[in-house]
Amino acid sequence: MNAWLFFCVLLLASTSACVNSPDAVSPPASGPFIPASISERIVFVSDQGTSLLRQIYVMRSDGSERTRITQSSIDFIDPTFSPDGLKILATSHTADSSDEIYLMNLDGTDLENVSNAPGDDRFASFSPDGSKILFTSMRDGNSEIYIMDSNGQHQIRLTSNEVNDHSPQFTPDGSRIVFCSSTPDRSGHFPYDVLVNSYDVYVMLLDGSGKKCLTTEQSCFASSSYLSRNTFNVRDLEPGISSDGSRIVFTSYMPESIFDHRLYIMDSGGETCKRLVSGDVVAPTFAPGNAKILLRSHRDGKHDLYEMDLDGTHFTKLTRGTPGHVIFAQCSPDGFRILFTTDDGTYRHVWVMNRDGSAQTQLTFGDGNDTYPRYQPVRGVK
Repeated sequence: MNAWLFFCVLLLASTSACVNSPDAVSPPASGPFIPASISERIVFVSDQGTSLLRQIYVMRSDGSERTRITQSSIDFIDPTFSPDGLKILATSHTADSSDEIYLMNLDGTDLENVSNAPGDDRFASFSPDGSKILFTSMRDGNSEIYIMDSNGQHQIRLTSNEVNDHSPQFTPDGSRIVFCSSTPDRSGHFPYDVLVNSYDVYVMLLDGSGKKCLTTEQSCFASSSYLSRNTFNVRDLEPGISSDGSRIVFTSYMPESIFDHRLYIMDSGGETCKRLVSGDVVAPTFAPGNAKILLRSHRDGKHDLYEMDLDGTHFTKLTRGTPGHVIFAQCSPDGFRILFTTDDGTYRHVWVMNRDGSAQTQLTFGDGNDTYPRYQPVRGVK
């Protein structure tokens, strides 16, 4: 199996320890949501004019002032701003198992390889305070989780075992790391190269201690079949964490029906868990304020963005009439807009709309693919 496809299969990871738990799930006690001001910049990658070689661009939130900031032979994916909005972190994508993590200024200057090690280094993210970078690496033979300073120094391996650890993310307060880990199959082997794999969701402290499996009773399964729809984003199927850190949402395949994606919500300790909806639902995340869950579903013949309450009710399509498949990116800092990508079967472009699905506006155009859009954080923006 192609190494990149294999790692994408790993990202289709989710589990449920409490599949049939009757426990009620109440909204996180986070208080009223206070909107932040909206950022004026968006970062994304595009292959327009560079064939399959994706370069990093920034533009204003209305799509104007589109500017290419990298002039490189590197194929970039997954750019994101630092928490203060003053740096951009991105991952290279290569065919020779040497993906690296790069850091640059907002104008693309001072481009630096901050992971700089043999094997694939991928899926990097900043800690909430911007002092650390979390990532996965294949440098030791299989996927493990590492942490380093924001300048690439003091790289520390946090997991060390035969399983594949992947999809790491900081909790909102920066005190812990949530990640996924493969589990043995019924014969006791780790299924590295099969199309259906099982995983569990774990949490640990920043030094790798205190590992705890949040899904202990029944592993669920992940399948590469989802990738065949060509609507996959490397961040799509990470578990979603509420902004107060009290709840986690995730999807799970079941082995008897790999197209039946079931959405679960659990508390951050894994003690209570409840299935909310079934039927081809993926990419769950909490909307700002934690009162709604945003997710994608293929139930109407193509991927669209939906929202629902935390108990699974009021399941509502937001991208009504949107052309092609919808690939969700994120909500704006003020909570009133949604940034997303569409795939019409020929090209991918960046769009924005209001939180209720109204005022859908295409931001990028042309013969090429514009993907991985992210808003610039408000902090540090002048």
